[in-house]
Amino acid sequence: MRDADDNVAMFGFYIWNNVKIGFQTFATGLAFGLGSVFYLVFNGVAIGAVAGYLTQAGYATPFWSFVAGHSAMELLAIAISGAAGLKLGGALIAPGLRSRKAALMAAARPAVRLMYGAAAMFLCAAFIEAFWSPLTAFPPVTKYVVGGILWGVVIGYLALGGRTRAT
Repeated sequence: MRDADDNVAMFGFYIWNNVKIGFQTFATGLAFGLGSVFYLVFNGVAIGAVAGYLTQAGYATPFWSFVAGHSAMELLAIAISGAAGLKLGGALIAPGLRSRKAALMAAARPAVRLMYGAAAMFLCAAFIEAFWSPLTAFPPVTKYVVGGILWGVVIGYLALGGRTRAT
């Protein structure tokens, strides 16, 4: 178990790391979407490789119990960042009847709103990763259950949030 000062330092590191990944995935969408696709694939392969290696090396329980809690927020925030970047790239590729500049400006509004949501998710993920994930006081099954609940909350919010009743 880490000291409280270490947890605060790691919180700062996780915020920096998450924001870096999210911004890279978003901003490189300006390269006609290719950068967003690259970072989505690269991060997926890197995360998959680390997960596969640690699982195969016999560290499945410590690894999966560590990532279970923050994975919903972090992984979906990366995907949302990529979607926002692809929105920018799509405006450059197919601007329709607008100029590329006008299409990009129109696409930027909803893309930036997506990034606000992703930023909030990255912040939550960093908090969970710094203060909950390293706890060893709880058995792995508890961490898996909490992780499952958080996945359910995030998916439920994305599926139902912002909907209004039909009149």
